[in-house]
Amino acid sequence: HAARGSMSVGQSQGGLPPDSVVEKESAILKESQRLIEDYHDASHGSMLRVVVAPCSPFSVSRDLMREAAVLARHYGVSLHTHLAENVNDIAYSREKFGMTPAEYAEDLGWVGHDVWHAHCVQLDQHGIELFARTGTG
Repeated sequence: HAARGSMSVGQSQGGLPPDSVVEKESAILKESQRLIEDYHDASHGSMLRVVVAPCSPFSVSRDLMREAAVLARHYGVSLHTHLAENVNDIAYSREKFGMTPAEYAEDLGWVGHDVWHAHCVQLDQHGIELFARTGTG
């Protein structure tokens, strides 16, 4: 897989990445669409699959997470992000979104067989059961 990663919420907006590495969300979505259209090969055994991959819930907006899921599902490609990596992720999610990372992922439509999350070492029992029930990796 080739992941089209993205970060759009820099430190000046309460995110973790430096402002120098963030992109405009419209540009992220447009470029993700272009890469899918130009390079994604859905054929069996293909080694060239494009994945839409906002970096994490603390480096992109709620809108970008939602729009990324809509875009990916329109084209039938997978979704990837980093989630529940450490206790700071849990605290950030509870403070910023009023829910756990797994609940936030569910709220955004980021669960299902076409989604995989890196890390997830700090999921609570509810999050583990949610991912098991929805086929989320």
